[in-house]
Amino acid sequence: MKITEMINSGKKFFSIEVSPPPKNKSIKTFFSTIERFLPYNPAYISITYHPLKITQIKIDTIATEYFQKKHCHPLGICAAIKYKYGIEVMPHFVCAGMTKVQVEEALIDFSFLEFDNIFALRGDPVVANEQFQPVDGGYFYANELVLQLKAMRQSLFLNIADKYEPIDFCIGVAGYPEKHKDAETLEDDIRNLKRKVSFGADFIITQICFDADVLNNWIKTIRDEGITVPIIPGIKPLTSISQLDAMKNTYKINIPQVLEDKLRSFNDKQSVYQYGIEHCIDLSRKLLDTGTTGIHYFTMGNGKDIEDVVKRVFCN
Repeated sequence: MKITEMINSGKKFFSIEVSPPPKNKSIKTFFSTIERFLPYNPAYISITYHPLKITQIKIDTIATEYFQKKHCHPLGICAAIKYKYGIEVMPHFVCAGMTKVQVEEALIDFSFLEFDNIFALRGDPVVANEQFQPVDGGYFYANELVLQLKAMRQSLFLNIADKYEPIDFCIGVAGYPEKHKDAETLEDDIRNLKRKVSFGADFIITQICFDADVLNNWIKTIRDEGITVPIIPGIKPLTSISQLDAMKNTYKINIPQVLEDKLRSFNDKQSVYQYGIEHCIDLSRKLLDTGTTGIHYFTMGNGKDIEDVVKRVFCN
C-alpha cells in the first residue's frame, strides 16, 4: 500500500524507523524490536541505510584499507519484515556510492520484491566531516534520484537491453525544519526541497524535531512556497543525556533550551526517561491536534521508549 493512500484515508497513524542490525548480531534480536510494535498496528516500518565504512586491516602483514558494510543490507531486512509479518515496509534508498546504472539495478530488485514505497536520499560522505563527492557516473543530489524514480514510472530505463514494465514507487523525501547541515540557509534548503517535489516526490518526512511550533511554522512556510505534498513529522523521545548529546553534537539537531535544561536537572536516569516520554507524548498530541495525520517515530535501541509513547497516543 502506498503511503499517500494511508495519508489520504484520513485515519491517524504512526510509523517506525529502525536501523538494520550489525552483521555480528542475531536477527532474532532485530525481530524482537519489530514484534514489540505489532500489537499497536504501525502503518509501516522504514529501514535506514548505513553507508560504507573505511576500515584498515592487515592481510599477510600488509596493511590495507577497504570499504566495509558493517550492517545488513536493507533489501534483505525489508523483505524479511514484509514477508514474515505482512506489514508495509519502506526502504531508505541512498544513491551515494553508486552509479546511475547501479541505482537502477538496485531499484529493480526492490520492485521485484513488491515494495510500494521508497525513501529517496543522497547519503552522507563515506568519511565523516568530508565534503560529499559522488562516484563517477553517480548523483550529487537526492533530486536526481527522484527524477530517475519518476522516469521508471514511464518505463524509461538506462538499461534498454532488457524490457521492464513501469515501476511506480511512491516516493518519499526528507525535509529539514531547521535546514540540512549542508545548506547555506533555510531558504536555500526549502528551494532544494521544492526541487525534489517538482521532480516527482509524493510526500515528505521531516528530520527529527522536538518543537511543535518550529514544525508548524516550517510547514506553513513551505506551503506558502507552493509545496503541497503531504508532510509527516519525524520525532522521537529524548530519554537519556547521552541521546541528548548525540542529537546536538553528532546529528546537529536543535534541542529547545527548556527541554534540555529540564532533562539535565534530574539526578537519576529514570526521571530523565519518564520526562522524555511525557514530552514526546505531548508533542505527538499537539501535532495531531493541528491536523497532522501521521507521525514518524525514530528508534534508538530496542524501541521500548517508542512503545511507551504510541500506546498512550494511539491506543487510548
